[in-house]
Amino acid sequence: MQLPVVLIFALLPFFAVAQSSADPYAAVTPVQTQLDAYNTGDLEGFLSAYADDVKIYTFPDELVGEGKDNMRERYGRMFREMPELHCRLVSRTVMGNRILDHESVVFRKGGNPTEVIAIYLVEEGLITEVRFLR
Repeated sequence: MQLPVVLIFALLPFFAVAQSSADPYAAVTPVQTQLDAYNTGDLEGFLSAYADDVKIYTFPDELVGEGKDNMRERYGRMFREMPELHCRLVSRTVMGNRILDHESVVFRKGGNPTEVIAIYLVEEGLITEVRFLR
């Protein structure tokens, strides 16, 4: 009976090492995926980075959209109506599963860029929440 307990304690350091060696920037992948797709107008690629029940807020807590279907309608229209739409990443800060991007967005060719801070929450490889500060 004592052997399994001893075995568990003997394996704990192994699991601790395995966790600490995980990629601390893994949460960046879906955020970068959606940024790349945004800049090419690839709606399905853009949406692939988001959870089905994603929530979109205006900072700090005004809910402005919920769900991938809502995003499909909103961003699909943007991609169709604004083919020059482009987002330039100014800076990125990674804190675990939260990614803070300073973005400079041009909506129309020749237009002035709009500065935006986007705070992405990534869970299980998908963006589950975005808070925009304008």
